[in-house]
Amino acid sequence: MGEPGRAGDHQWSQEHLSHYVEGELPPRARRRLDRHARDCVDCGRGLRAMRAVVHALQGLDGLAGARAPATIFDRVRLAGRGGAASSQNA
Repeated sequence: MGEPGRAGDHQWSQEHLSHYVEGELPPRARRRLDRHARDCVDCGRGLRAMRAVVHALQGLDGLAGARAPATIFDRVRLAGRGGAASSQNA
């Protein structure tokens, strides 16, 4: 989960993955998440997954400028962990 003294960075990073991928974080916040994701397997994997989802969505016709619902990434993360979101309808 990253460095022991930076446990708060893990929670913060998890909450800001989608903002990072969509380019919505200011430079200082991007650096913070970059540093954490280099050391944290979960957050590194989360960034790769977010990028893949965004890339896939951009390839769909007729969705130019469309944005995913705010909770979609939380639901995807929970489903990947076998959480309750995997049984909910999208």
